[in-house]
Amino acid sequence: MALSEAEWKRRQEEEDAEPAYFGMTWGEFDRLPERKQQETRQRLSQLGATHVGFWKDCTLGKCRRARRCIGFLSEAQYKAGYNAAYPPCARGEEPRRAKIYYDGICRLFPEGDEQPKYDGRRKTGEEDE
Repeated sequence: MALSEAEWKRRQEEEDAEPAYFGMTWGEFDRLPERKQQETRQRLSQLGATHVGFWKDCTLGKCRRARRCIGFLSEAQYKAGYNAAYPPCARGEEPRRAKIYYDGICRLFPEGDEQPKYDGRRKTGEEDE
């Protein structure tokens, strides 16, 4: 069954209102220029790279001095085919990108069921009798 135009618009607006990155909704994120979107994704992966410790051997001195990943890809790195979602310390190497993602981001922001962990009211000794 095909969706009506009104239903399609409602679903799109609902999706656009969902949170995306750093206080932005998906609608706001999608309206950013492509380069700004890539920088926003790099900011998220910088958290993972910092957690893993890639700032220690980063080619950028500012990352080593700050003791955290703060670098963004240069124009030459974009043209060389580096993944636009990762900072320069990933060096275009798949094992480093995987380490940033799995050992950094996934450990910092674990995905689990986001349901509250409530097991009901605790019973006292008086209620058991």
